[in-house]
Amino acid sequence: MLPFSKFTGKLKIIGLVGGMLVAAGLGFYLYVHPNAFHKPDIIQDAEVSKPESKIKINTETALVQHILYTKCNDEEVLQTKAPDTMAGFTLAQVQQVYPGWTINKFDTAEVDMTLKVDSYCREHANNMFLGIKDGHVAVFYGKPGPKAIVKEVTSIPVNRLMEQDLAELRQGLVVNSKEEMLRTIEGLQSR
Repeated sequence: MLPFSKFTGKLKIIGLVGGMLVAAGLGFYLYVHPNAFHKPDIIQDAEVSKPESKIKINTETALVQHILYTKCNDEEVLQTKAPDTMAGFTLAQVQQVYPGWTINKFDTAEVDMTLKVDSYCREHANNMFLGIKDGHVAVFYGKPGPKAIVKEVTSIPVNRLMEQDLAELRQGLVVNSKEEMLRTIEGLQSR
């Protein structure tokens, strides 16, 4: 006979209940932690870094800000060191300080971020000139050159203008205010 026959009725019941509790506890643990006994695969040459919540910037961290102006597709890049007030900040804290910015890279050496602005850059917003577009006098944002953006094409055909006016328009006639632009267009219309 088995050695269990030496145990009395109460001990048998206690042993069975205890064994079932251990089995149920082990089953529950494996249900909650399915990979508890699985060893993670070790990948050769894998770069191991701290979790993002553990990475903190310091006063030597480069802060690179890209501002993309959607109306003219220009990009302004500003690069500075992180201010003293941000030393020790985590990714979450930087995101709170810069809402609306997309963080492209975050580590102790560099924080690279981008902001899209639905506007013109300073060059295009603060400068206008008159030029030629499709045989008509046109108003451009920016400075004369390939990056200029057409604001408006007038109904003034360039074939009615004097050669001196044409030469100025070909080079780009810079105007310093809206009033100066309107006076110049009026003058070109009357010729």
